[in-house]
Amino acid sequence: MHTHILSSGLLAAVLAAAPLAGAAHAAPAHTGTARTAAAPQSASAVYMNTVVDQWTHWTPDWHDSSHAGTLFAGSNYFFCYKYSLTYSDLGRQSSVWLKTDDDFGNHNVWVSDVYLDETGFRNDILWLPKC
Repeated sequence: MHTHILSSGLLAAVLAAAPLAGAAHAAPAHTGTARTAAAPQSASAVYMNTVVDQWTHWTPDWHDSSHAGTLFAGSNYFFCYKYSLTYSDLGRQSSVWLKTDDDFGNHNVWVSDVYLDETGFRNDILWLPKC
């Protein structure tokens, strides 16, 4: 179960604008330098801000056994999202996991979206394609 809440007015505005935007995905302006070790793998990568250093995972879950590396707090790029195991922290709960490359050089790893800043947390599934 996804816990993001959209108002019907916002959803209607997004749906109404979709035919005008075509296949393009809205993305926040990138400010600052990304601190990720690897270059984005795709032109469709979307930059969002994370608020804490966090573990990355080989699979979209929070289990210690899937730990891959670390994604440092700051501006990071993400490729797509997927629904998987629900994770809770910082007073948030979500089953949305984001695919990225981490700061240890690991490619196609996953992080929970609960560590995005408020704007990213509210909009990530609007800005990113589903994996």
